[in-house]
Amino acid sequence: MNALSRKDLYTQKASTFLLTALWFIIFTNFFTDGQPVRHVLLLIFVAYFIAISTSNKAFEKESVLINSLPVTRKQFVLAKYMSGFIWFGLSAAAVLVYIFLFDTFAPFPTRMMTIPELLIALGCFYLIISLFYPLQFKAGYILASSLTIALPLLSLMSFRIIVNIMENPRMVAEQKFFLHTADLITTNQWTIALSVLLISALLTWLSILLSIRIVRKIDFDHA
Repeated sequence: MNALSRKDLYTQKASTFLLTALWFIIFTNFFTDGQPVRHVLLLIFVAYFIAISTSNKAFEKESVLINSLPVTRKQFVLAKYMSGFIWFGLSAAAVLVYIFLFDTFAPFPTRMMTIPELLIALGCFYLIISLFYPLQFKAGYILASSLTIALPLLSLMSFRIIVNIMENPRMVAEQKFFLHTADLITTNQWTIALSVLLISALLTWLSILLSIRIVRKIDFDHA
């Protein structure tokens, strides 16, 4: 199973990492400050993009692996989910370097991500791929990626709307609400992080069971 996870790493195209760099450019232009939440969103985006880029292969290619190697379908599915830790780790390293460069050269104050923020990003990332993999195994890559990309995009749009509200001098009541919410999140980061991880772990476990059930019914010889 570890070999399968490493296979995803070794076969990842260099173009994927180059395209991933575009997210850093987009976020730098989209956000003109160093708010920590932007780094959480960026980490989720980058890890998700790399993860789904390893899955854009037809089942004809995946069937060669399953039919030619002593690999069970359960191991095949588990390896997909385990690879998520690899992609998240690489993405976290890249984002932390980005934050360092942003803090050094940008005219806006920022700080490194805290451990709870990294855990929140990890939990959210696994929530998304827990939706992606069953959809991919059942309906195909295009539909799965199209549906799941909507979640981070909606998060990005929602955050942009909140920023606009905070900059609108006429929306005082809304600003107080969001400031109070932000204060609660800041003072309860560990509680929120552990809650997100718990929910993510539960949904990931259910997703793995569902994916195994779906893959066991697939006829790879005629996929």
